[in-house]
Amino acid sequence: MARPKDSEREDVRALVLAKAKELFLAEGYRHITMRRIAEEIGYTPGTIYLYFKSKEEILYELHNEGFKLLYQYKLKMLDSGVSTALDRLTEGGKTYIAFALENPEYFELMFNMPEPRDYMEKLKKRTDTSRDVPIDYAMQSYEFLKQSILGCLEEGYLQEVDPDVATLAFWSLGNGLASLI
Repeated sequence: MARPKDSEREDVRALVLAKAKELFLAEGYRHITMRRIAEEIGYTPGTIYLYFKSKEEILYELHNEGFKLLYQYKLKMLDSGVSTALDRLTEGGKTYIAFALENPEYFELMFNMPEPRDYMEKLKKRTDTSRDVPIDYAMQSYEFLKQSILGCLEEGYLQEVDPDVATLAFWSLGNGLASLI
């Protein structure tokens, strides 16, 4: 198939992501190839490589989409009138669980699907400056939670805890509860 026109580029990119997400969830990340994704959407593998350098990059983008959505949930929660850090922490946990229940496919993809062993290392080595590197919404979500933890420390609700350890503990608690539900 011919290269897509500029006006079609975003549609093709979205199509690749949607099909990859579907395939990763149905058959597992390890069982899907770039060629398979291309076949499923009716394009050549070379066309997909115009948008993504690798299957790992597609997975990263899907993770980032999910974390962006989670971050948007958290921003909406702030608009609901929470005033203290403890309220922000409590409502943030409820928001996290609501996200998981309302977006089970993203939740599965983001937290329960095994990634390649060297996935995070490959992401750290991303040095391609010819493309815009997207905002890392996973880190923004982490920092959002950490700010709530720091606020709780300042307000005296938590004492003598390492903010990073507490952030991971609260994230793990929310993740565990969402998984159990």
